[in-house]
Amino acid sequence: MFKQLLVLILLFFGNNALAQKKLTTNFNYRVSYELNYHLDSTNLETKKTEDVVLFIGNDLSVYSSKAKLFKNEIVVKGNSAHTSKQSITDFPSVIIKNFKKKQLLYTLQIVDDFFYYEQDMTISNWQLHEDTKEIHGYKVQKASTSYAGRDYIAWFTTDIPIADGPFKFNGLPGLILEIYDTLKHYHFTLINFEKLKPEVPFKINLGQYIVTSKEKMFEVWYRYRRDPFTYVNNPNVKITPEIHQKYIESFTALLAKENNRIEKN
Repeated sequence: MFKQLLVLILLFFGNNALAQKKLTTNFNYRVSYELNYHLDSTNLETKKTEDVVLFIGNDLSVYSSKAKLFKNEIVVKGNSAHTSKQSITDFPSVIIKNFKKKQLLYTLQIVDDFFYYEQDMTISNWQLHEDTKEIHGYKVQKASTSYAGRDYIAWFTTDIPIADGPFKFNGLPGLILEIYDTLKHYHFTLINFEKLKPEVPFKINLGQYIVTSKEKMFEVWYRYRRDPFTYVNNPNVKITPEIHQKYIESFTALLAKENNRIEKN
């Protein structure tokens, strides 16, 4: 059943998924940020925190939650094993910025399936301001923009002349060290900037991915998270229809609390 579904998805999303697209670079820098965020707009008193990482090379940068890097770690207790807390994340995607093509790739793994959608890397029309301050010894300048339903304030430094930043943000005359929306529902702050010695090689074969759109990707993502048993269709997992329905109801309720995503539109 699942294989038939995957074939339909492949046909639906087009034959571009079969093209061999390989991207390679060497990462020169690693930028670590702390992200404070409110995923549930009905419970703004509860703040969540994750560490996120931006790797930067001459041709590409890659942004991910730190937990995503630890997703395969297992902690064993007694006779049972469970996923390490370090690997739990609200942000399972990996974002690749292709500087040469000025293209942004948003990638997502759902079980054994890999998806991505493309968009123009220039997502923001920045307004520069004269305000300055200091972050970790770097002089930073204020900038503002609007993106995906939110208004943002960013602080960047020309001391690090890299036009990049966390998540999809880029295009300023220096590295973004801090950025937050004006409601402070999402707030990135610099933890550390380091030059990598030796450089770290990176490669990805996009030919293994299904090319789709943002809307279709998240339709599949929601369907999987609401009912992972049907999506995976593992014959070794046997549950009654009644228990299955209870799981669906529970997962649906959890998803309803994720009503304040960073991209509102």
